[in-house]
Amino acid sequence: MVIPEIFMLLLPVFVTLYGILILAFTIGVIRIRRARQVQTPQHTGFVSVIVAVRNESKNLLRILEELRNQDFPCDRLEVIITDDFSEDDTMAIAHGFASGNRGFSLVLLSSVLKENSETGKKSAITRAIARARGDILLFTDADTGRSSSWITSMVAGFASSKVQMVLGTVYFCNEKSLFQKIQSLEFLGLMGVTAGSAALGFPVMCNGANLAYRKSAFLQAGGFGRNLRYASGDDQFMMSAVRKQHGKEALFFNSDILAAVSTEAEPTLTGFIHQRMRWVSKSRGNRDPVVIIVGLITGLTHLLLLAGLISGICIPEVLSISLLLWLVKIVLEYPLVWIMGRFFKKEGLSCYYVIAQVFQLIYVPLAGLMGLFIPYRWKGRRGL
Repeated sequence: MVIPEIFMLLLPVFVTLYGILILAFTIGVIRIRRARQVQTPQHTGFVSVIVAVRNESKNLLRILEELRNQDFPCDRLEVIITDDFSEDDTMAIAHGFASGNRGFSLVLLSSVLKENSETGKKSAITRAIARARGDILLFTDADTGRSSSWITSMVAGFASSKVQMVLGTVYFCNEKSLFQKIQSLEFLGLMGVTAGSAALGFPVMCNGANLAYRKSAFLQAGGFGRNLRYASGDDQFMMSAVRKQHGKEALFFNSDILAAVSTEAEPTLTGFIHQRMRWVSKSRGNRDPVVIIVGLITGLTHLLLLAGLISGICIPEVLSISLLLWLVKIVLEYPLVWIMGRFFKKEGLSCYYVIAQVFQLIYVPLAGLMGLFIPYRWKGRRGL
């Protein structure tokens, strides 16, 4: 059997599997959107908001103001800023804010380089958790924005004692360039996969910019353990550990718009590629079979489609089947992206959908392969 014949068999199989996944995730999102928001009792425990920072001098004041103005009771709240060896005046700004807001419970954990000291976001988070007083730990990033009811909405997800982790939504904002609009549209699809898979009871991803879990769940999982060496994945690894230890009922997806946080897309192609390579790099430490299967199907589907379109220049029959199956993929993904766009009031981005699909077809296989083997740079660091 020649290579084109093998290819012609593999491509339809993987596009079919990928299509089944997308349809399942879309059904999951529809279930979430149709479900009425149930008013749950307010959480009565103590909450620790943890923000790991590195070189965030331009963003820190904004997020501190937002956290200070939350409607959650201040006597049951603390905010922990934990530094990951910033090379700018991030912590000086944090200390200045603390001095001017004595009534605000703000804990500052500065990094000190010692022999054998651990660096990286997971290490910064681990130090903060060891210091945290809250039974609920709420995580976000310094470059994000939120409503004044963010904390109240996120911790409401813990009304049931079975819930150990709450997954929040993230979306891109302030899109100025075409490139940022394409990223925003593509990220709506990723958030749709997050929501849809969570609704089915097997979430395959989450976002550390908007995530909460019980401190006891972190301790029972043994912290980040062997995954501490990976620069990324503080969110994904913990999600898998929680589901493995406590079952799918321990995970709750918060679809309340008040619980959403926003951030800005990467302004440059280089920054985007290194960001996605960093995300992919954590897959080397993933042991969750559901996540691995979904990741393989997604990556191989895009790789085969791209290879088919390129090789189709010389082999017409390969080009025709590749174009047809790519069109099937485009059509199947649209409802999921459209639903998420409507939720975040991003319907105007739909006109860039086909362009985003072309971009996605190219970057997914390339970033997937590069993230496994080629070092990336992120916030002045080199990682693999």
